Formats: sequence, structure tokens, C-alpha cells
Amino acid sequence: MREQNGRPRWARVVLALAVAGLAFVPGAGQAAEAAGATAVSAAPSFDLVTLAGEAYSKESLKGRPALLMFWAPWCPVCRKELPVLGRFYQQEKPAQLRVISIGFADRRGNVEAYVKAHPETFVFPTAYDEDNWVSRAFKITATPTFVLLDSNGTILLVHRGGGINQNPAYREFLARLKS
Repeated sequence: MREQNGRPRWARVVLALAVAGLAFVPGAGQAAEAAGATAVSAAPSFDLVTLAGEAYSKESLKGRPALLMFWAPWCPVCRKELPVLGRFYQQEKPAQLRVISIGFADRRGNVEAYVKAHPETFVFPTAYDEDNWVSRAFKITATPTFVLLDSNGTILLVHRGGGINQNPAYREFLARLKS
């Protein structure tokens, strides 16, 4: 049986299970950091359109650092991290830092429904990664995954799993932004 996008249904299930399995690894964010997830490399080119119709690309983000959060509505770690990110965004009002959430590894309707059901959380731009093009370009293999870009579009940090606010490299970056 094939879905609307032409892929076999089992392929979507395998992708979802693989991504979910990585997301459930306790301490996945810290393990990724210890394994060298902090990296400095050029971000791939990408184009996204938010659910509100705003366009973002690697080029449009240049000039200000950006935190990209790749997530899926079915991911329990994402459901815990998204409100934390929303509170950070509202309390800190990071004028120097763009925050964009990117729903992927699920149908657009599921992402839109989740965003609509949680307006207090989604106070930052939220895009849908159609056919997972952007997540593949960034080599995202787990939900959630946070990607921190500097103002030139260079990847400073990739954090897999929950607990981005406890990541020492991320905290140091935020401290530098405030000073």
C-alpha cells in the first residue's frame, strides 16, 4: 500500500521508528555532545516556508544567529522541549537570536494540528519540512534535534535529544549574546 506521496507505507513507519528510537535514548543530547556533536561547518542551503507563510533560507538568516529545532508531533521528548523553548523565547525575547521550529517526519496535517492546539508554545516561527528535504540536508536522524547557526550560516552546535538549555556550549553562546 502506498501513501499519497508515492512511498510505501512501511518506509514511513521504518523512518518514524528509527527517528523515535534515537529520540528515546536517555541523555541523547549529552551523549551526542560527548561524541563530538559540537561542530563548526557550513550549513547546507535550504528554503522553508512557515505555517504563517514567511519564507526562510540560509541566506535570509544571515546577519543574526539562529536556533533551528527539528521536531515531530509524535515525539514525547519534543512535546516536553517545545514548551521550554516557547518560555525561553517569551521570557528572554532574544532579539539577536532567531528561533525557528521545523516539523518533520510526519504529515503536514499532524504538524499543523499540533501547532494549532498549542498556541502558547508556538510563539516563534514554525515551518513544515515538506518531504523531509531540509532535515536530510542537515543529516537530522533524531527528534528533537537543535541546530545552532552563527550569523554567517555556520553550524556551531548540533544537539540531539532534550536538554538543550543544559548544554554548556549553548549556554556559553547565549551568555556571549547577552554581553
